[in-house]
Amino acid sequence: MKLSWVYTFIISVFITARISMASAPSNFASLNDLCPSMIFQMSYATAENFTGEVVTGYKSKIAYLAKGPANALCLVQADAQKLGLTIKIFDSYRPVKAVNFFQAWAQKPETNPHVKQLYYPGFTRLELFEQGYIAKQSSHSRGSAVDLTLVVKESGLSLDMGSAFDYFDDLSHTDSPKVTPDQQKNRQLLKQLMENRGFKNFSQEWWHYSYRPEPYPDQYFDFDVE
Repeated sequence: MKLSWVYTFIISVFITARISMASAPSNFASLNDLCPSMIFQMSYATAENFTGEVVTGYKSKIAYLAKGPANALCLVQADAQKLGLTIKIFDSYRPVKAVNFFQAWAQKPETNPHVKQLYYPGFTRLELFEQGYIAKQSSHSRGSAVDLTLVVKESGLSLDMGSAFDYFDDLSHTDSPKVTPDQQKNRQLLKQLMENRGFKNFSQEWWHYSYRPEPYPDQYFDFDVE
């Protein structure tokens, strides 16, 4: 009886930890539908990212989040629009298969010096994991995290944050002393807008925010972005 209980518990934990499905579940929302005024760059659905490839699991530029964080981010968008700004999303929900793709990519030899210079000039691929810039299990896969910036609606230009999205360097730390006062002001504006609606910043990346409390803190989803 005890062995049966342990076996059932292990199976239950495994099912909770990773949920694979063919399409987005009903407890997720498409920001493209919910807040269409946002800009959806979705970098991993293109080759313009630190891997230099379209990332596995990204089949279109659709931004999903769990419904709670999605609704909260729409409120951030409304707040930003009052300031003449709009949100640009680099990444939101991230399939587990995409995280696995990153890990496999890190094991391969360096083949593109240009991409390395653009995104991680000071590190090897494996060091990006060691330094905490890329996670082996990501809050993005739990549907609670988003990578984003602010854009001026009138000009269409992004606010100057002092570094590009996915530039893996201490220059991208939210409170980096290396950026100018104006760049730091822009980072703090984004931080204030996000914190006002329940999001918390990851200190190593000015663009990364996670909703608190997470609706699915122990679940990792694996449906394709399409």
